[in-house]
Amino acid sequence: NSQQSPVHFDLVLIPSLLVLHPSALPILFQEEVLNKEATEGEAVTLHCKLSKSAPVEWRKGNKVLKPSEKYKIEQEGPFAELMIRDLDLADA
Repeated sequence: NSQQSPVHFDLVLIPSLLVLHPSALPILFQEEVLNKEATEGEAVTLHCKLSKSAPVEWRKGNKVLKPSEKYKIEQEGPFAELMIRDLDLADA
């Protein structure tokens, strides 16, 4: 008749490990598009830099700008650039 002491178990809750993959991180502007002044008839270039490479869509109001004689659009990694040629008042 040996007496045994009670055994106690402690319950330990371990929060699950959250692993962030680079693709899950938000894309932020590292350099935002700045206002520029230019002369009618000339060209102006706007650019921005993102925190990582991602597709950039340039818009004027609700209209998505596409490459054309008027608009030159380039992107290399996180750097995006829009050139507007032959400026007129409607481009403001």
